[in-house]
Amino acid sequence: MRHFYFISFIIIFLIYGNIGNSQDIHFSKFLSAPLILNPANTTNYHGNWCLISNFRNQGTGTPDPYVTTSVAFDFPVYIKNERAGLGFIWINDKSAQNTLFVNKLYLSSAYFVRISQRSYLHMGLQAGYVHKKFDYNNLTFPDQFDMTSGYFNSDMYTNEVLENSTLSYLDLNWGLIWSYKAPKFTSEIGVAMFHYNTPQESFSTIENKLKPRYVYHAFFEKLFLKNFFIKPKALYVNQNMASELLIGFDTGLLFPENKITKSFYVGAFFRGGFMRNPDAFIFKTGFNYKNFDISLGYDLEVPGYNLFIYTKNSFELSVSFRRPETNIKNKTIPCSIF
Repeated sequence: MRHFYFISFIIIFLIYGNIGNSQDIHFSKFLSAPLILNPANTTNYHGNWCLISNFRNQGTGTPDPYVTTSVAFDFPVYIKNERAGLGFIWINDKSAQNTLFVNKLYLSSAYFVRISQRSYLHMGLQAGYVHKKFDYNNLTFPDQFDMTSGYFNSDMYTNEVLENSTLSYLDLNWGLIWSYKAPKFTSEIGVAMFHYNTPQESFSTIENKLKPRYVYHAFFEKLFLKNFFIKPKALYVNQNMASELLIGFDTGLLFPENKITKSFYVGAFFRGGFMRNPDAFIFKTGFNYKNFDISLGYDLEVPGYNLFIYTKNSFELSVSFRRPETNIKNKTIPCSIF
């Protein structure tokens, strides 16, 4: 129980201990996108390599959804018998009726320092290239309002002209994670800072520095009765006075002796924040099939609070494949049998 109280204290401290400074691309199932959550998650697993794909449709059933896709790949390396990791992430986002297109490509790395027999400190860095494109063909401006029809007409002449339709910049991120792993108890606490270099992001000549985004997360997983587990989680994000708080838990069954289906789980979460309206209830389910982990999530809006169409219900799909560890740990010298 000591670990339970310690983790609970840290979660409260992380949520209330910092007030940092538009929300970035994100996934509600944040642990299903580990390299987007924190650079220190690079190769934070047991295996030879891992491939993860995430898809999110925000605004399901509306004519103007936000569609986000990501693919991540990473693998471990060893430096003087100490574990490290390398990987990359590609993120694509389409929004505003296919008017704004975003592509991000990051190289990700992490280094692991053993603190004790069961605890580690993970240190991660990311460097990436971000490219954004604006398609003016799908936009209308105030001077394109057609008085005869009562609607905006994109074919009408406009005096509104932006200097650039594309922009790009270098983006730097860093993160730290403390982890503890025991046979029936696992915990993790992380902090990350994105846009560390505060890049310039503007389609015009007006200076607009991208504010840093601070991400805090924590969870612990407890195993009961050999195969039943519960996994409370918390996420707090703060960027430019916009905040997001997500709390909830996963619970499920482990099947360690089954070589095909190894686990099944469900989860429920609530997303809100400080000085903002409640956002959504989030439900998820997933299972582990052989070396695949497949999960589905659905954001259900809180009735009466979401005032904008793009905050409506969202759907997420995550698929990951992890290659099992094949490195030989105990080396033996073969000998002939007589």
